[in-house]
Amino acid sequence: MNPFMACIGGTAAYDLLREGAFVAQRLGPQRTPFGLSAPIYLCESRLGEFYFLSRHGESGYELVPSFVNYRANIYALKDRGVRAIVSWSETRALCHNYTIGHYVVASDVIDETHSRTHTFFENRGLGVVRQWPVFCPSLREALATTLTAENCQYKDHGVYVCIEGPRRETPAEAAKYASFGGQLLGMSLAPEVFLAKELQMCYASICYVASYAETGSEFRPFEQGRILDVAGQAARARAAVERLPRILERLCDVLRRTRGVCHCESSMQHHIASGQIGWDWRTWFELPAAPPQASPGPTSSGRAADVNSGFKPAVGRGAEVSADRSEIVPAAGSVRRFLSPRS
Repeated sequence: MNPFMACIGGTAAYDLLREGAFVAQRLGPQRTPFGLSAPIYLCESRLGEFYFLSRHGESGYELVPSFVNYRANIYALKDRGVRAIVSWSETRALCHNYTIGHYVVASDVIDETHSRTHTFFENRGLGVVRQWPVFCPSLREALATTLTAENCQYKDHGVYVCIEGPRRETPAEAAKYASFGGQLLGMSLAPEVFLAKELQMCYASICYVASYAETGSEFRPFEQGRILDVAGQAARARAAVERLPRILERLCDVLRRTRGVCHCESSMQHHIASGQIGWDWRTWFELPAAPPQASPGPTSSGRAADVNSGFKPAVGRGAEVSADRSEIVPAAGSVRRFLSPRS
């Protein structure tokens, strides 16, 4: 039986793969109608199995968020029977209500990206899906239960602002995002969360705070009467990453023992009920057959009109036009001649 849960790992997740933090079998990339997915791993633990996919690469930060093939990744996991996706994302806090090294179970998203494909259904009247709740409430509750059981410091809410990247934000942009109600800043959740909803999958995100957003100042973060130096900040972020395998293992057990109630599996129900798509999700991506083209009518001479009429290259003796009219093909025994440039 295939696992029903998968984790899409963000920044530094590739370090865990390289260091062997997971007991995992590499299944490799999967071919989809949207291209190849990132390599998928089947991870085993004493409390359950799950799939793992590192969105930025296997051996390092090889792919910036703007060029991740989000559609292929989500499709590949759905095709393997995954029903619940947990996203692992590094963030920068827009306010000091969040502490570096602590976790946040994201509660909402502000999408500030502008060059990514946000739907599986380009040029079609599909994908009109309500975005509330943005994240699966049952999966968010399971994450909170898991973090509590693991004695992790976390907040169960946070508005994630997804920017295009790969550059960092300017001080003015950080102030703008905070004025919008944003609390965390990252580059990965959009369009991932929206694509999962289009395939009727549960999706939630566990973020860790790696730093604070740009302020335009050289002053270091100040916590509890002390200045947090660069080394201390990096150590906290690294410790948060290293706990990921244990958190995922515990989450498998929590999901196995609890039965959440959500409506994620019916997010496309209105399209199904209207007859726009069928019950089998794999058929949703089959484009309708093109209507037959009308045959060209006769010309005044009684002959059928040449659909390729217009400019035609002059064809010399002993040559003919190829069947698709794309080039001049020399006849047998003849020589193709080219005009040399005028000297």
